[in-house]
Amino acid sequence: MKEPEQSRSHKTKGAKGQLQELIDVIALRASTAGVAEVQGIEDALRFVVDRICRHTGWPVGHVYMPAPASEDEYVSAGIWHLDDAAALERFRKATEQTRLNGDVGLPGRVLSSGRPAWVVDVGQEPGFPRAAAARRAGLKSAVAFPIQAGERTGAVVEFFSREVMEANEHLLEAMVSIGTELGRAFERSRELSMAQQAAELYRSVVETSPDAIMVTDLNGRVLMCNQQAAAHHGAEGPEAMLGLSGFDFVAPEDRERAVENARRTLETGGVRNVEYTLVRRDGSRIPAELSASLIRDPQGQPRAFIAVVRNVAERKKSEDALRQSEEKFRTLTEMNAAATFVFKKGRLVYANSAAAEMTGYSVDELLTIDPWKTVHPDFRESLEEAWRATFERPDQPPPSGFEVKIVTKDGDERWVEYSADLVDWEGGRGVLGTAYDVTERKQAEQALRDSEERYRVMYQDNPSMYFTVDAAGRVLSVNQFGAEQLGYAPEELAGTPVLEVFYDEDKEDIARQLQLCMDTPGKMSHWECRKVRKDGEVVWVKEAARATLDVNGELIVLIVCEDITERRRMEEELRKAREELEGKVERQMQQGRAYGLTFRELTVLHLVAAGNSDREMADKLGISPLTVSKHVANILSKMGASSRSEASARAVREALLV
Repeated sequence: MKEPEQSRSHKTKGAKGQLQELIDVIALRASTAGVAEVQGIEDALRFVVDRICRHTGWPVGHVYMPAPASEDEYVSAGIWHLDDAAALERFRKATEQTRLNGDVGLPGRVLSSGRPAWVVDVGQEPGFPRAAAARRAGLKSAVAFPIQAGERTGAVVEFFSREVMEANEHLLEAMVSIGTELGRAFERSRELSMAQQAAELYRSVVETSPDAIMVTDLNGRVLMCNQQAAAHHGAEGPEAMLGLSGFDFVAPEDRERAVENARRTLETGGVRNVEYTLVRRDGSRIPAELSASLIRDPQGQPRAFIAVVRNVAERKKSEDALRQSEEKFRTLTEMNAAATFVFKKGRLVYANSAAAEMTGYSVDELLTIDPWKTVHPDFRESLEEAWRATFERPDQPPPSGFEVKIVTKDGDERWVEYSADLVDWEGGRGVLGTAYDVTERKQAEQALRDSEERYRVMYQDNPSMYFTVDAAGRVLSVNQFGAEQLGYAPEELAGTPVLEVFYDEDKEDIARQLQLCMDTPGKMSHWECRKVRKDGEVVWVKEAARATLDVNGELIVLIVCEDITERRRMEEELRKAREELEGKVERQMQQGRAYGLTFRELTVLHLVAAGNSDREMADKLGISPLTVSKHVANILSKMGASSRSEASARAVREALLV
């Protein structure tokens, strides 16, 4: 039988009234969260869950809150209402193992939408991770609503029923209201927590600050201060400072300036890094640096001064020590013959007079021009790159221990040897560099290289044999040509007795010649002898030698050797030919004497046999044709020949002609 409309209306109004009463109670509790009655937001949530469960008769209430150190993940807050803890234990465990991230299950939908949601039967709900656990626990319907804390969801509260229940709009509206009230509580709790944190941070900063911190009224009377302020002035503690005039702590010579700075603070809102001398209770003095600002009330009116005072005694000592150190540095570098520079951030910040003399620029010019202008273009790019790395990377040392070419103001090119190291210069990272002019040394090195090249051309590449022999007669060196002429490599001959390459029959004479050469240093000696090649072939050489001292003062013999084998061969052949010719001539003379022929007549007979006419013979012998005819007549008469041809034939037959 249907319930009368009037009865249902009455019950609805009653339910609404109960819900409103519940909302009012929760709002009251939420508004006092964080005070003695409710200790924090978690207690407020626990109160809400319990009150709603008692009001509705629901067996389960639970809260999800943001996971620590996570922006978008929610986990169980451990806040529960369970009417039968034992029966619901497995469901509780399943819930506490579930992490919300996105649109997962009922609380996930609430988290994504920011609105309450109702599930008629969780066991039939798709995408509900705890469906199996809920069925085993006998749970059916579920409802959840968010608690918005500003722009973020501060918590998701869920409830479960053992009965299947259709969505109740009145209850959902009530949950929206409850979520709103609790959201306000969340915001108040967060603001209170932030205020407490700020106060604690302020207290920590003030108490742990190494600087003295004081708050004074507008007349300079101390209202509060930290322990460091009391220690600065020799007081037993902050309480002993209260009510004292801050101006009394300032040395008399600085007091007028301190009053003026207080007036400036009132006008401008603050002063920074003002230096005073402070007087302690025992009369001792300390240098200090003060920064002050104005404290205003909510209406913007000045109410007090806050000052931070730093003891700078150690800094002053360091500054004095630094000034003295820099003065010593400048004195030493000005006395130093080496050019000295200090680079900082790619610019020269110091240069001594030796640097000016080396570059041709004045010291003032060096401090203003681009330092790379003095580096020769051939070296500029690589040095700039290495220099940038030094200032960009703290662990990168500056380039050092190298030689570089510079260009002076007049355009002259000079070579310098450069060394550098990192230094602390005026509180920053700098590079100290020293440079020595090594132009003369470089020129000497080049001259030496040129000399060595000339020596190489003259000694190694010369088509003559060169030997260097020590006082013991051992080969110190031999050029490539000299070794090759004897069939050796230079290293095969080095260190061997020089006499080993000479012909056995000549060794004794060569040893005597070498000794004579060493006995008369500077005198040139010459000889010809025979040497034996590696393959056993004998060669004739002509040698010139002179003894001298080497760079170490040791006696050596320099020998220049020329191969004269071919010349000696030709001389030998010429000697043999001459001897043979002389023999023939002698034989001719003997045959000629048998006929009584003179030398001139033998000569004419040679020419007649060769077919020469009288005129031709006259021209060749430088006599007249008539004289030639007389010689021919005498020859024919002495030989008993009737004609020239007969005389010629007999001369050939009897070997009168060579």
